[in-house]
Amino acid sequence: MKKQKMYKSWGLLFSSVLAVSAILSACQTSGTNPGASSASGTGGNAAAGSNSGSKQGAAEPAGPATVSMLNVYLSNTAPKADGPIVKETERIANAKLNITYVPFNVYSEKLNVTMTSGDMPQAIMVENPFVTSIVNGIRAGMFWDLTPYLNEFPNLKKYDPQIMKNLSVDGKYYVIPRPRPLVRLATIIRKDWLDNVGLSEPKTVDEFYNMLKAFKEKDPDKNGVNDTYGMMIYENSIPTEIFAWFGAPNNWKVDDSGNFVKDVETKEYREGLRFVRKLYNEDLINKNFAIVVRNEARKDLYNNKVGASIEAIDAVVPFYYFQMQDTKNFYKMTVSPPINGKAYAASGHYGGALISKTSVKTEKDLRQVLRYFNAVNSDEAKAEFVKVAQENDKKPAAEQFNLDDLKNLVTTDAIVYPTGTTDTDTLLKSRMTEYAAISIPDPSSALISPTQTEKNEQLKTILTDARAQYIMGKIDDAGFDAAVAQWKKVGGDQVAKELADLYKKSK
Repeated sequence: MKKQKMYKSWGLLFSSVLAVSAILSACQTSGTNPGASSASGTGGNAAAGSNSGSKQGAAEPAGPATVSMLNVYLSNTAPKADGPIVKETERIANAKLNITYVPFNVYSEKLNVTMTSGDMPQAIMVENPFVTSIVNGIRAGMFWDLTPYLNEFPNLKKYDPQIMKNLSVDGKYYVIPRPRPLVRLATIIRKDWLDNVGLSEPKTVDEFYNMLKAFKEKDPDKNGVNDTYGMMIYENSIPTEIFAWFGAPNNWKVDDSGNFVKDVETKEYREGLRFVRKLYNEDLINKNFAIVVRNEARKDLYNNKVGASIEAIDAVVPFYYFQMQDTKNFYKMTVSPPINGKAYAASGHYGGALISKTSVKTEKDLRQVLRYFNAVNSDEAKAEFVKVAQENDKKPAAEQFNLDDLKNLVTTDAIVYPTGTTDTDTLLKSRMTEYAAISIPDPSSALISPTQTEKNEQLKTILTDARAQYIMGKIDDAGFDAAVAQWKKVGGDQVAKELADLYKKSK
């Protein structure tokens, strides 16, 4: 009865979340559904450095740490329980993992449904811990505050301090980071198409535009048919890097008086928006950008329909090469330098792991879960993960696993940068370093506005809908101004005030 009451109390926090039965059926731990997979291993091997720096010493249990987890996958199919991603992680960290894998496109809904039910696994991997439901759950006591345990598990303190700060909630440490490079987004281009139209990697907005125009008009695939376009965009997610090229701030800017000004309020943002509308009007981007899902849009690249995309280069370029084994369409890719010498800095993480109090009820249980995460981020484990990535890279392409799925599982920075020595790996590492050096930070990072937390989806929808309508010509500048005014009235102005107050206090 106590357990049932606890679940109900957690569920009340999320009464606004609709239980979507189709999503529940798409994600199951039995692995019978082709869209989901349960990964539970046998473990048993001693982890390299799993006790590194731990104060538990000889008192620490010698057996594998058993951890259940909810996690996302980005490939076409989920990592298998007996596959190399799960088995190698179990070996390295001395663990037994029971992972419910969920497709990327329904992960947020599945996460909300799981939290509403209260019947959660021990660890939940979240992309963004600052969405309303997660922040409310943290503040309501659904997840363990890990701050008091950092000295006991010192590998959990070895993350970059800025990443830990960016993930803190009310000054406390709830999220075990899933590190990522400071800048990941860049322009990915089919090198063979560039060569075919006689161009080099673009460095300016004009060069970028001319490249897209050539990809549409100059038969870059040499099939004699006018059936190509410049750049793909999907899921109504306009690449933010485009706005950086025009000098717009990274989400917010702080003026000389300490006031927060939203990017959409600046003339530089509007210039970037007009540029995207121009690309749309000239058929240089796909007309269905607002509704097409990611994996469907990417088929245009596999099938010689489009030549460029702005995506996470460390993950996506290897992913495209990985997909070539299925499509049998082989071509070289490249990455442009920062357009106009500008890029946005990200948070340095892809969310991370929250430890649930509904399934991890005691400190003893918590310590077993933290033993796993502590082991994953040990120096010895990092070296092992690098070896795994390098060995994977040496295998025939058809036998390789998608390294991005390993990155999404392990909470360590060991493999966030390419670990190989190929020309592609060297290019990606060089570009990521180049982008990071000139990146523009978001001044609102690690600042939690109560109004933003409460009204995040509503505020976000107002702006993303208006942006899409503007690009497609359904509203003009006056219409976009009206949407910004509505955003400010609904809560945007209050968010700006709260962020300014928090920013001043943090200085």
